[in-house]
Amino acid sequence: MTLMRTLLATLALTLPVAASAQTSGRYEQLTLAVTGNTVSGVFSEGRVGNGSEAAPQFTCIFLLRGTLSNGRGQVRTWYPGEQPIKGSLAFRGTEASLMLQENHGGCLNTSGDMVGQPFKADLGKAAKGWTGVALVTARRAVLRPSPGAAAKAPYVVDGDAVAILERRAGWLRVAFAGEKTVTGWLRAGEVAIAE
Repeated sequence: MTLMRTLLATLALTLPVAASAQTSGRYEQLTLAVTGNTVSGVFSEGRVGNGSEAAPQFTCIFLLRGTLSNGRGQVRTWYPGEQPIKGSLAFRGTEASLMLQENHGGCLNTSGDMVGQPFKADLGKAAKGWTGVALVTARRAVLRPSPGAAAKAPYVVDGDAVAILERRAGWLRVAFAGEKTVTGWLRAGEVAIAE
């Protein structure tokens, strides 16, 4: 019996470990922060009609918040100023799956139907230290090196999702996960927070 336990323990140490469920990070268009059993996030995707500025542009943007248990839970999704839409979020390995009771405006023209078919995406890169997620609502918001400091770049724009790292009297230290992750301070009034 002791030999069997030793073999199982050795095998467990040598097998690759799958990423745990309920992980903060970027799941393609879905940016999620998981703290304990609470999840907050932003879904943000845009499409240009035929690739020209004259063609119609469509966006699917909304915030979400909910409570998780065993890798799944109910969420409330909304765009600032609009009525919330209920949905469900589930994690399986490194995949997040989001299903809504009705589609947000523009979503059918970008991501597709999230009512009949869940949006599924793999975790691009796990993140640590995220306490929440916010949606940039300012036309252009500069990421500053410290609260109130002058800066010209880098900046984020309306519709971008940012992860909240720290809060301080009207300011948020955030991370924007683009091609490279950049951090800085934004005024709290430049974002809508998924709370």
